[in-house]
Amino acid sequence: MNLAPLSGLRLRTPRLELHLPDDDAIEQLYRVAAAGIHPPEEMPFGVAWTDDLNRELFVGYHRSLRESWRPDAWKIDLGVWAEGTLVGVQGIGADDFASKRTIATGSWLGAPYQGRGIGTEMRAAVLELAFTHLRSQAVTSGAFEANLASRRVSEKLGYRVVGREMLSPRGAPQPHVVLRLERADWHGPPVSVEIEGVAPCLALFGAG
Repeated sequence: MNLAPLSGLRLRTPRLELHLPDDDAIEQLYRVAAAGIHPPEEMPFGVAWTDDLNRELFVGYHRSLRESWRPDAWKIDLGVWAEGTLVGVQGIGADDFASKRTIATGSWLGAPYQGRGIGTEMRAAVLELAFTHLRSQAVTSGAFEANLASRRVSEKLGYRVVGREMLSPRGAPQPHVVLRLERADWHGPPVSVEIEGVAPCLALFGAG
């Protein structure tokens, strides 16, 4: 499948630019992750991938997203550049988007870049992509109950808690909340968002 149009997709906010990372940027992302995302005693992810961070597996995972891409089952992890510095990843994905019109989001930021509002800004950018350009009906996310920073980002952008579950990334069950934002509750991003290069990608997203 020709994924070249994805390379032209650009999301911009006042401080950020999001786009598909090339091989060099994936290597940079590994170094950002290896430098630390969270305190070692905490685990904010449903899968504890940061406990055994392996360069080959990290790079292979990002490449596998492209190799396994199908319009009815896709995920894109966009690199996030803050004023020119690569700081993390904002991902979106969907299964059977053409009929379900629902997109899931997930993200991470290097520890030095947290607490600056970057998480809200980059999530706002993909929400604008989802609702305005891909015509999504809903966007979902999730966070452990103890991860207040992630939950605040969702709450600020209008998500509502629609369920609770238990996840065990390190073996011990932890309460995890399921969040959902409906199209009717999306009133636009809190910052300006410019998006280019969407039209050639619509078929790849199952939104054509």
